Amino acid sequence: MTKMKRVFLSCLTALLLLSLCLSLAACGVRKTSDLTEETPAAQAASGAADTAPAEIVAEPNPTPTPTPTPTPDPKPDIDINSFEFLLANSYNSIGMEYRPEYSNFEGQGIDARIYDAAMAFLTAAREAGFECWISAAFRNSEFLNTWFLSYYNHVYNRDPVEAANHFLAQGLDEHQTGLAIDFTDQVWRSGLYEIWDDPEMADTALYKWLVEHCTEYGFILRYPEGKEQFYGVACRHPAHFRYVGVEAAEYITEHNLCLEEFLLMYEGNTVFLPKP
Repeated sequence: MTKMKRVFLSCLTALLLLSLCLSLAACGVRKTSDLTEETPAAQAASGAADTAPAEIVAEPNPTPTPTPTPTPDPKPDIDINSFEFLLANSYNSIGMEYRPEYSNFEGQGIDARIYDAAMAFLTAAREAGFECWISAAFRNSEFLNTWFLSYYNHVYNRDPVEAANHFLAQGLDEHQTGLAIDFTDQVWRSGLYEIWDDPEMADTALYKWLVEHCTEYGFILRYPEGKEQFYGVACRHPAHFRYVGVEAAEYITEHNLCLEEFLLMYEGNTVFLPKP
């Protein structure tokens, strides 16, 4: 075989090998493409499938954990049998003979155990720029009985129910506890022991200040509207505040309670409520 033939055969062999390699490579690429097209996710992404891809079901978002309903704040750790929780209202009597530890409070009486708190409350109101005086504080059993009989005999025609719906008798009036104070911005009212009401007080700046700051000194606004089913007849003076101590006062006010509701949180038999 001549030299020229050998070169020709070598070239032909090389071309055949190259052609075979290219064919195998093309087959390999098609196979990979075919496998890719069988994947639903790839079909959805490329849009190359002839039929609609199978639905891709995603994992659902986890259900949010419900926010727990807030539970009431823990009630204060107090002794409701302490003197400041003595209860007098239309349905609960402290007895005709009850008298507190007496102390003079700007010409009126008060339970001596709350004198410092009451004086701090009064002084703070004055330092805030208000004319502030004591309209009514302690009232003894005899005085209350005299006034109740007067209403019973001369105003309500000896109708005990009607009289009781307008004036609290001895044992039932909170002023007998020595723990209640009616404030006024009229100095002349502070010298009149028999003054019971002052309807204009509810519209005064002093009243608003007293309501806003009373808890700082251990007092609550005693007769909030809408709670009559618990306390019965309210004092006719709107600025009637009652001492219960700072911790209880803050809790009662924050949770919009009256004194009876607060006491019922501790012992159900501490407050008598009439049947509806």
